[in-house]
Amino acid sequence: MRWLLKLLYPGLGVKRWLLLMGIGLFAVIASVLALILGLPGLKELEEAIYQKTVSIFGAGPWGLLLLLAAGLAIILYSGYRFLHSLLRDFAPGEKAVDALYQSRYLKRGPKVVVIGGGTGLSTLLRGLKEYTSNITAVVTVADDGGSSGKLRGELGMPPPGDIRNCLVALADTEPLLETLFQYRFKSGDSLSGHSFGNLFLAAMSQILGFKDAIKASGKVLAIRGKVLPVTEENIKLKAICEDGREILGESNIGGTLGAIRRLELVPGDCKALPEVLAAIASAEAIVVGPGSLYTSLLPNLLVGGVAEAIAASKAVKMYVCNIMTQIQETRSFSAADHLKVIDEHVGPNLFDYIIVNNQPIGAELLQRYAEEGAEPVKIDWDQLRRLQVRVLAADLLQPGQVAWHNPRALAKIVLTKIASQSHRTSRFLDNLLLEAQLGKISRE
Repeated sequence: MRWLLKLLYPGLGVKRWLLLMGIGLFAVIASVLALILGLPGLKELEEAIYQKTVSIFGAGPWGLLLLLAAGLAIILYSGYRFLHSLLRDFAPGEKAVDALYQSRYLKRGPKVVVIGGGTGLSTLLRGLKEYTSNITAVVTVADDGGSSGKLRGELGMPPPGDIRNCLVALADTEPLLETLFQYRFKSGDSLSGHSFGNLFLAAMSQILGFKDAIKASGKVLAIRGKVLPVTEENIKLKAICEDGREILGESNIGGTLGAIRRLELVPGDCKALPEVLAAIASAEAIVVGPGSLYTSLLPNLLVGGVAEAIAASKAVKMYVCNIMTQIQETRSFSAADHLKVIDEHVGPNLFDYIIVNNQPIGAELLQRYAEEGAEPVKIDWDQLRRLQVRVLAADLLQPGQVAWHNPRALAKIVLTKIASQSHRTSRFLDNLLLEAQLGKISRE
């Protein structure tokens, strides 16, 4: 209750509206009492009260009704000005509406767990956050290259790069703050190559620990949902190639040209974060991908407990297949080939659906990718049916100079499938998707 007394502090600009609200409330109460006490058959005292009120505020019931209307108008006006004075420095104009929308409407959205890493996971998160704030992003911590690798080696912390990208993707904050977190230093012996967001997470980790540093950074960026590392253990990737070679480290595996027979984690007995398993157990939908098969997706599924939790979950389980192959990891892979690799590592029938792009890619863009040894992932329908997975094909291509997923289109197909499977969320999602189509929710 102390905060109520603080409203009386000088300089807040709210006391006058509280006083005016009190006057309006007095007028409403006085007029209502006078009208009630002026009914036939009342005692002499009640008649006296009625006559006194009429003599002050006007003659007869019409004067009292006018007083009642004036009191209500005063309350509404002073209440509006009170709230405006109270909130103008925190959520002016449109931002106040956005904050209310997020806290009330998005919290009613479905619980979605998204598993992956790299650019692909960030893309899906940017689409989903427009429809629900009940998002849990489970992120790989096997990266050992670039700024993340340097911080990992020097400070002994998990790599922050993919975590940072997911935090920014879910952010609902000022664009300048997002730009700051993604800013990469271009000069300085110690700073060159590092992003500010990575350094921020590194500093917070030294103070709070890595998991709590992510949570605190999420509050700074006002994210919609939460971001969790799949494990807190210091893991590395080891790939065994078809020719017998063993490659250690995510950055080395991502650059190999040899076919990979198997991927392993070092140490092999690492365990998933309990919060990750709890999120999977309570999810309405679990989405794996898009992302690099061997260096972003499998490192999550191989962590102890994750694949088992997904298999045991009653949620809708979807795998988002990449639009293009990757020369280093999935050269000439079809959609079914991606699933076969996952089946070989963690067991069959993990997913109910596979989401694939069937939108044609322009000749110029195809030529650019062909020069790098990449091609569109083929949809081999017969093979997918043999794998007992249902196919969701749609136009998912983002306009531009790269063959990436369209965040909104990808989120829409995920949420539409959730709506068709869940009675509790179907009406909410149907209305939400309709509003998105009409442009009522779009921020772009």
